[in-house]
Amino acid sequence: MKLATTLHPWSVVEDDAHACRERLRKHVLHWAARRHVQTRDATSTRTIAALDALARPIRTGILSVSLDATDRDRAEAASDDLWDAVAVVWSLVASLKSKDIPPLEHVLAELSECGRWLAAFPVTQARHDEALSRLFNQ
Repeated sequence: MKLATTLHPWSVVEDDAHACRERLRKHVLHWAARRHVQTRDATSTRTIAALDALARPIRTGILSVSLDATDRDRAEAASDDLWDAVAVVWSLVASLKSKDIPPLEHVLAELSECGRWLAAFPVTQARHDEALSRLFNQ
């Protein structure tokens, strides 16, 4: 039962996913504003899609109206929304030509942080499953 005491509650995992997504959103928003000021170009559809994915998490929004959703469901939805947002932001970054844009180092650093969090999420989930299994097999 020692394992269960070291686990973060699902609500904390959910909050962490939302915090990662929010930090990435702020960096992309800041970068997009700098790009607009420097280039005076129209905002690209990829930039708009990235900001939309970061600002309006679909799965989290759907679960917010569900009365049956558990803390685990919400944490998994937040993780899935973060995955989606990271994929859209990465698509944006990969499509850009570096000579035409302001530096992306803050966005890339935050993408890296989100990637580390997402890589750890299945481990967190597996540890919760293991703790539950141990609890019911005692």
